Amino acid sequence: MTSSASSAFRTEPAPPPRLGTGPLGMTLRIIIAVGVLAVANIIGGFLPSVFLLIPGALDLLSGSSPWGFAAAFVQQALVLAFVIFAVWAWMRWVERRSLRDAGWRWGRRSVLWLLLGIVIAATSLLAVTIVLPATGSVPDSPAMFGEPGAAPLTIALLIVYYVGLAFLQQSIPEELLFRGWLLWRLRHRPVVAVVVTALAFTVIHLVSSGGQQSAWEHVLYLALPFGFAVLATGMLLWTGSLWAAVGVHGGFHIGNYIAASVLAPVDAATSWLAVGGVQTAIGLVLVVTALRRGRTILDARD
Repeated sequence: MTSSASSAFRTEPAPPPRLGTGPLGMTLRIIIAVGVLAVANIIGGFLPSVFLLIPGALDLLSGSSPWGFAAAFVQQALVLAFVIFAVWAWMRWVERRSLRDAGWRWGRRSVLWLLLGIVIAATSLLAVTIVLPATGSVPDSPAMFGEPGAAPLTIALLIVYYVGLAFLQQSIPEELLFRGWLLWRLRHRPVVAVVVTALAFTVIHLVSSGGQQSAWEHVLYLALPFGFAVLATGMLLWTGSLWAAVGVHGGFHIGNYIAASVLAPVDAATSWLAVGGVQTAIGLVLVVTALRRGRTILDARD
């Protein structure tokens, strides 16, 4: 084979990122990721205000109107669309790579990994909640299904709303940012990648509203995001798919909705620590065994 022919098959090295990957570069990336997520939710939050400027919109969107659910779906989709666009732009102009490198790709087994993540996260959460001491009785009316006697259409729209909230507004955009872009950027230092992205994702949940009553409870609540962040990372490492991490994140929320609807209530702080602890343990086992077997971050095709 001639030198000219062999050069035609030579793979050119990827260009270096425009921003370094040292402590300063990664700190800036984390700040930008948090900012992108905040702006996306602000944009989505403005939508109801815009709709209310339309004469008669308040009556049209109130109660269990299908138009109200449609507006909520658009709001959720806007959050996701903004995050995808922002990560695409950053990957193209700063990282000088494609969005696919950050895990935004769909393969033959992506549905399987998504469903597996949902089942593992939701099942572990429900199993822990069931064995905790109850502090009350099982709700007479499941919250996910509306008021007693709700119409089938209303029940269906409520389920779609909660699924959209879990995936479109929360798990997909947040996983693309943290277990996609940021984890990928540190892929050559996998232990650092796992620790940094899990901690960064956990800290931003200090401002989450999950029933906390004091500053100390805001700290205890962090056991939950830390737990499913580690679990999501472990699933991503074993499957090579961002969609496994999306499934874990979304499955956590779905499990919470189901627990609040059909299980007896439990002490909040106890459940945060118990669920977070169990999911952290499962995630650590997955992460450690995956790294020992040479699994890499987002190098698989599906």
